[in-house]
Amino acid sequence: MKTLFKILTLLLISLNVQCQTVTTVVPYRTLDYPNGAYLKDLDNEFPFWLGTWEGTADNKKYTFTFVLFQKHLRTVPSGRYEFKDKVVGKLKVTDLATNQVIYDESSFANFDDYIIKGNVIYGREFYFGFYDKENHCNNSADFTLVRYDNNPNQILYKNFSYGEYFTLDGPCPYNDQLDIPMFLPKVDLMLTRQ
Repeated sequence: MKTLFKILTLLLISLNVQCQTVTTVVPYRTLDYPNGAYLKDLDNEFPFWLGTWEGTADNKKYTFTFVLFQKHLRTVPSGRYEFKDKVVGKLKVTDLATNQVIYDESSFANFDDYIIKGNVIYGREFYFGFYDKENHCNNSADFTLVRYDNNPNQILYKNFSYGEYFTLDGPCPYNDQLDIPMFLPKVDLMLTRQ
């Protein structure tokens, strides 16, 4: 009986998700929009940032790959939902002294697996959040990428700062947030399009 109940529950959830349809398409930066709206990148702000970017600092090579998820569904407990274009990123870090990969989150394909989320574009700056996995105590940080109009193949990575720290899934083996391994660069560096 419990198995039947679980199957029916999953079926109802699935039907609910499938019934959520776009009510209207609005520009990405729209603040007031109806339930079920699709906040679409109609101004084509995202394409510049997409792709793979590399830079070096502290004898490490940092490889960022940014992809676009179009029409990503987001729901809230109140029942409201929206579809939104979202830029997310992957990170790979290689130690240049040993040529050994020391951090690699580059194999993701599902939206929820990505640890870097694009938050907002303001002028030439794109603000990102980094949300690490449970094995690193769900550590978080923020950084900014800056676009240069005179060089479309370079962007500046800057303003690394730790985010708020709290563990979601039980105890953390680290005593302090600064003890948790952080693989984002903590210094400003130039990234080049690959």
